[in-house]
Amino acid sequence: MDVLTLEEEQPLGIPRSDFDETTALRLHQMHGERIKIEFPNPLNNHCYVLQSKGCVGQIPVSDDRLLQILPKVPIINLFRMLEYAYNLKSFRFLDGTTGVDSLKDLFEHLVSVLVKRVLDRARKGLYRGYIREEQSLPYLRGRVLFVPSLRASMHGSARLECEYEEHTADLIDNRILAWTLFLLPRFGLKREDVRRQVGQAYRAISGMVKVARLDACDCMNLLYHRLNEDYRPMHGLCRFFLEHCGPGIKAGERDFIPFVLNMPALFESFVAEWLRANIPRNMYLTPQYRAGLDESGAFSFRIDLVLREVNSDRVLAVMDTKYKRHHEPEESDIQQIVAYAVRMNTKNAFLIYPSNATKSVTLHVGDVIVRSLTFDIGIEPDEGGRLFLEKLIQMVNCTRLD
Repeated sequence: MDVLTLEEEQPLGIPRSDFDETTALRLHQMHGERIKIEFPNPLNNHCYVLQSKGCVGQIPVSDDRLLQILPKVPIINLFRMLEYAYNLKSFRFLDGTTGVDSLKDLFEHLVSVLVKRVLDRARKGLYRGYIREEQSLPYLRGRVLFVPSLRASMHGSARLECEYEEHTADLIDNRILAWTLFLLPRFGLKREDVRRQVGQAYRAISGMVKVARLDACDCMNLLYHRLNEDYRPMHGLCRFFLEHCGPGIKAGERDFIPFVLNMPALFESFVAEWLRANIPRNMYLTPQYRAGLDESGAFSFRIDLVLREVNSDRVLAVMDTKYKRHHEPEESDIQQIVAYAVRMNTKNAFLIYPSNATKSVTLHVGDVIVRSLTFDIGIEPDEGGRLFLEKLIQMVNCTRLD
């Protein structure tokens, strides 16, 4: 297997003698939203130039060639970001990561973490609940539906139409696990112990649960309580697999596991969840806030983060995450965050960047103060978050006193 190694955000030039147009076109068709491809021309010294559009991972280029995109941050920091972004804090998620120092190890470690928890829950018993059923039966069960039963008897049927509650494990909580476990072997797991555990976990629950197609969004906004609270982190990992191993990322008989991690989306989720867990109690955060612009709701803004005061519900700040390492904020980003601030009637507008490569600026646009802040993910993320939060609170409080 020929491996092309590309560092996140850095272009990789490949001489046209080492790459062909057919392969380049196929890569563009399958992964154009993930990889920018520049074809040979005099300005690039007649090379094919590949550059990541904010993703890291492993992508098949052809049957004998792999494109590996390395992250700028350490692998352990990726784990910490995933831990927050997918609500895995109670999972002892980082246990066993000392031997995980590359992308190829990351995926199978995540699979191993999930299947061990599924197996543990299956041994204790899957979460069960009551669901409403209606069925034609030869005996009474639950409550008789008189009108349907009378109609059936007029047609010569001696059966009763009954309504009852079934105590079952065939719930969305378990269907998410079953569908994810059904998909995982298709991505060519290489570790024998992990393959065996996935098979064991799938067999443990598939007999009691309908295996049906689900999407990553089905793993969100579920109701958790004391009987199924341990499902929350398992669903978080299932959402990760369903989000990052979707269409176009398919495995074959290869010596690698194809997967792609969308770093801008991960950075946005990580910042949101880290802030939720650490902001002062007199404030609360709303991620992905939809702000309507007209009465019909046909036009709206989707604001990454809205910070409010608990007592008054007043908007303290709007924030937008920008997974970029540019020297300074772009004009279009400034225009965007100013529009958000005007719509939400706040003076504070923050652009959040992942490294100190982007210099801090303070700009005044009418009554709106636009500031750029760094949530440095190149250092230990909790330390980066602490430094970021100190500056954020200081700037918000200064504006509140004006």
